[in-house]
Amino acid sequence: DDATMVTAAVSGQAKMVATSATLVNQIGQRNPDLAYEPKFVIRTFDLAIGLRKNEPELKAKLDEWVAANLKNGKLNEIYQRFHGSALPAEMLQ
Repeated sequence: DDATMVTAAVSGQAKMVATSATLVNQIGQRNPDLAYEPKFVIRTFDLAIGLRKNEPELKAKLDEWVAANLKNGKLNEIYQRFHGSALPAEMLQ
């Protein structure tokens, strides 16, 4: 699980990990001397919003909000605040 993996990495028990960029950032914050850094991306984890079926107006509003805030940079700012890194490039398109 993520908690055990982070503990092993922060304590120096793990020399490498396969996890999200968010967790790599957390490891670095907890023990900066370890200098973990991403080497390659296995898969980009897409984030999503769950909606009830047959909610086209709500989906349209959410799509509009996402498009506008991707364009003006606000969504990237929000992502950075909570994940410690910028949105992956393929999500900015």
